[in-house]
Amino acid sequence: MATTTSKPGSTPRSLASTHPDGARLPRLTAISLVLAVAGTGVAAYLTSVHYDDALLLCGVGNCETVQQSKYAEIAGIPVALLGLLMYLALAALGLLRWRRPDVRPAATTLAFAVALAGTIYAAYLTYLEIWVIDAICQWCVTSAILTLGILVVESVAVWRVLGVTDS
Repeated sequence: MATTTSKPGSTPRSLASTHPDGARLPRLTAISLVLAVAGTGVAAYLTSVHYDDALLLCGVGNCETVQQSKYAEIAGIPVALLGLLMYLALAALGLLRWRRPDVRPAATTLAFAVALAGTIYAAYLTYLEIWVIDAICQWCVTSAILTLGILVVESVAVWRVLGVTDS
């Protein structure tokens, strides 16, 4: 990774973590973005599998049973597509926070709300996998873990935005 220093003897900073105008990408936003991009990949894959079963690769569990269950769609819309939209929204909010610091509090709060809703829904889907469908999809578990990771990061971020301190 390329680094640069602004003054001799100063601490190097990553070029990958800076905005073209020199604004640094906040660490929590960067972590959230990385998780959202990973989630986008998983959800895009699961969405494509929904339309073409031949693409399904499953080394652990029984992904096919989960993907073909009645719970894989809501009103004809693949749940994976809803997950993809969630991850894209979270990535967009992360980019917005980086590029527009003036909207950071609102964007952080919204990202937290989206991640909370996604985590609750992922927990429900995990319950269905274990207790109703009686099959586990490794990709669904991966997505649930990514969503939970984003919620943890966004919880810290919203905590900071709200100015909550240990007193």
